[in-house]
Amino acid sequence: MTLLIKESEVDQIFTLKDAYESLREAFIYEENKRAINTKRIRTSFSGSTLTYQAGALEGYIGFKTYVRGNFVSLLFSSDGELLMIAESDRLSLFRTGALSVLAADVMRKSYSSVGIIGLGKQGIAQVEAFHNLVPGAKVLGYTRSPEREGKARKTLSKLGIPLQTLPSIKDVVSKVDVIVTITTATSPFLKREYVGESVHINAMGSNLPERVELFPEIIKASALIAVEDKDQAREEAGDLILAEKMGMLDWKKTVNISEILAGKVTTPSGITIFKSVGIGLEDVAVMKTLFNKAKSRGLGREIEVNGRWSPE
Repeated sequence: MTLLIKESEVDQIFTLKDAYESLREAFIYEENKRAINTKRIRTSFSGSTLTYQAGALEGYIGFKTYVRGNFVSLLFSSDGELLMIAESDRLSLFRTGALSVLAADVMRKSYSSVGIIGLGKQGIAQVEAFHNLVPGAKVLGYTRSPEREGKARKTLSKLGIPLQTLPSIKDVVSKVDVIVTITTATSPFLKREYVGESVHINAMGSNLPERVELFPEIIKASALIAVEDKDQAREEAGDLILAEKMGMLDWKKTVNISEILAGKVTTPSGITIFKSVGIGLEDVAVMKTLFNKAKSRGLGREIEVNGRWSPE
């Protein structure tokens, strides 16, 4: 039988801490050749794009697919049994928020303040993640849209989370140890002169070549850049693609974040960057944990899904 998990059940049983630990485990598995990521595939037609991203680890294989904000994930056992179908919008928000905290923890290590640039749905999840996973950290936010700021305040208020905003990007980033950019910008906005000499940046917004948040000068000035998957980053990370075109990126200072988590790379002093594009392995990691928690708590609805036809 296949377990069907609804969004309300995801929110009921899955936590940011679950996502954080799932991701940490998955990257260490990957570095030890016990997990694998598959590059994203996009199918575009008539103004809509279907995105497919997959991965596998420790007896589980699966994928997430989405089109126009509708997210669905499927998890299989390694022998082909369909274990779970999950509505996964909230799960994706948990995953991306926890990923940002994990990157800051392993690359900046000690920090007490975070600035979130962009307060859409993903930006709200970033505020929620840092508030819950880094107790006591000051979280500042910025959006150029008053309407979006009002919506963010309302959503976070329901979660019991205060939101402090400042009037400009420069105001925010000059006051924090960790910067998170999570927008859909197609032109860079984070300037080199805005940031200090030892800041850490999570560039989370761009996973298309035409989307860029960081000016190439920041890429050039950085001491280390971590990515989830070098091959995928070369194709999708707009910030890195632009910097490379302008001769401001040395790929030799780019590493997979799995190497840092496995203790194979030490983060140097200076400006550090985590350039995320979001990968299928991350989705399978959180799906695995969601499935096991749902099974142990008796949640979800069992349905019969049989993809093997027989004339008998």
